[in-house]
Amino acid sequence: MPYRTLTPNGTEILIDPIPSVRSCSVGFWVKRGSCWERPEEEGLAHFIEHTVFKGTERYPEPQIMAEATDRLGGSLDAFTGKESACFYGKVLKEKLPDLVDLLGELVTTPRFEEEELARERNVILEEISQSEDQPDDWVSELFYANYWPGSPLAHSILGRREQVASYGADQAQAFFQKTYRAPNLLVAAAGDVEVEPFLALLRPILEALPSGGMDEGRPAPSQPRPFLLNTPRKDLQQASLVMGFPACGHVHPDRAAVNVLSHVLGGGMSSRLFMELREKNALCYQVGSYLTHYHDTGALQISASCAPERARELVRRTVAECAKVRDQGVTLEEMERAKLQLRTNLVFSQESASSRMFSLAYQSLHNQSLMTLDEQIAEIEDVDLDQLLRVAREVLRPEAFGVSALGTRKASGIRSKDLAG
Repeated sequence: MPYRTLTPNGTEILIDPIPSVRSCSVGFWVKRGSCWERPEEEGLAHFIEHTVFKGTERYPEPQIMAEATDRLGGSLDAFTGKESACFYGKVLKEKLPDLVDLLGELVTTPRFEEEELARERNVILEEISQSEDQPDDWVSELFYANYWPGSPLAHSILGRREQVASYGADQAQAFFQKTYRAPNLLVAAAGDVEVEPFLALLRPILEALPSGGMDEGRPAPSQPRPFLLNTPRKDLQQASLVMGFPACGHVHPDRAAVNVLSHVLGGGMSSRLFMELREKNALCYQVGSYLTHYHDTGALQISASCAPERARELVRRTVAECAKVRDQGVTLEEMERAKLQLRTNLVFSQESASSRMFSLAYQSLHNQSLMTLDEQIAEIEDVDLDQLLRVAREVLRPEAFGVSALGTRKASGIRSKDLAG
């Protein structure tokens, strides 16, 4: 098992030494993503992720920060999610101290200079525009906004354009100070990393973090709501669709079975939806299903793109195929094929230091426990046909179906009767 410890101030540290590799992957995880934002703070978690790179105490200007990043010889990046944010990098062992130092600067001493914030605001506004111009991104945003309306999951990670345009140093500093605190931080490392030297590198960074929490507690539960949304876009040649059913959260005992179910539906070239929508009826070039898990909810989502005039048929056939699985179950061969795909993905991920770092952090953040590879494989193997049928009947309910369509020719392009299973 990886090394795991909790500092007196509440920062969790996870280290997975891998003697067979010569690289190191490190992630500084903040346990607060866009779900933790109040209405007046929407987009601030992502805003912080961008603006800490604009200058810190020891790297006061973007050019100095960029040069320090390039001197790592590896990679340095960040992202913001619904439930967490992460600053991470991958380097050779000789550059590990420099990587840890740079990551530590980002999460402890950002400067938030108004001039640099003004520049980066424009970058983020361009990112919002780019998201709206990319159908796959925008249709997904529309799905979230309508499937969990009024909940923390509904608003965009990027935030609303007019709100982001108003953010300055005061808002950034206030959000940073209440969020970037010792109990909200998790550090994960994997690869050519020795435990004691790595802990020594972390010590001055962790000592600089404020202790105690200043947030308002976990966000309210998110309740999914079925919906049908047609969003006409004449500038698109295809209609993009995201469809979904409610699914379980991170720690639900059926999580492995729902994962197998998702792979049976749309996890490969022989999956039900790929065969029905593409191979038999030539409705789309690509279709797939995937799971999104959160603390208190989740979704089994199906995505596809097709000619606008064929969107209704694609939705009807998707609903019909889901009904077959719900009513008749799946074959033993389908289940075993899906299990093999999941096991293979798990094993392959163990061969990458970066994947193991991400897996470690994900398990601790969301599952509250660390499972060995064998335990994860056993969880998949324990799924049987009876459990799969029960889960299909609980998840694939037409009355809980949500459909977001972008690029239909009219607002009634897909109709409510098309969703009846």
